[in-house]
Amino acid sequence: MNMDSLVSNWRRIHKQTTKIMAAAPNDKYDWKPADSAMTLGELMNHLWIAEAGLVAAAKTGIFPKEAPPQINDTAELIAAFDKTHEEAVATAKAFTAEELAETVAPFGPDKAMPRSVLLNLTLEHEIHHRGQLYTYLRIADCECPPLFG
Repeated sequence: MNMDSLVSNWRRIHKQTTKIMAAAPNDKYDWKPADSAMTLGELMNHLWIAEAGLVAAAKTGIFPKEAPPQINDTAELIAAFDKTHEEAVATAKAFTAEELAETVAPFGPDKAMPRSVLLNLTLEHEIHHRGQLYTYLRIADCECPPLFG
């Protein structure tokens, strides 16, 4: 795994995600497109909390037992996401090649994977939910920046 390439891509993805997050108005955090869906606020919080949790799981093999409190202000939430993102990147960059190849099983013993795969999954997870966030914002009639602009 080329860590420099992963980190460069991860930072690009993060920048795009926060650009879209910035379009989320605080007064729509309780909005959701369907009864069974997360609210806009839950989705926004899920992005930054899950990234921190996935990287912690890559490090320790288990997810943190407690999540940080939800944030209901877009500017505060983006600041928290930026901070935890840099912490996550620093954690990932500290892994040796041997550690990246080691297997962890945060999703259960039948779903074990190398740390490198879990780090890549972290990026996939963010991209998935960024697309979901973009759709939420469009349906909620929010002004959105270009997805890849």
